[in-house]
Amino acid sequence: MIENNILDLLENRIYQALKKISDQQQKINTLIHEKEKLEQALSSRDAKIAQLEREVSEAESSADAQAVLEYQEREEKLKNRLEELVQKIDKVRLLE
Repeated sequence: MIENNILDLLENRIYQALKKISDQQQKINTLIHEKEKLEQALSSRDAKIAQLEREVSEAESSADAQAVLEYQEREEKLKNRLEELVQKIDKVRLLE
């Protein structure tokens, strides 16, 4: 009788231990699944960040090119104005 009680107690404890192991395995599987989803989201965000960095770099290059073009246009205008002023000065000298 005592042996049956001990066996019943051991069986019950084994059952509880197996249930805890099963519950823990389910939690582990859930955590693994969540980790995979988060890694995919992180990878996606990393790709998006890389794309945005490329776009910013291209925009900066474009802005730099635009600034150079504007500088060259201003330089050309100033050159033309200086030439006109030099021509006017030459005309004034001829009149003297």
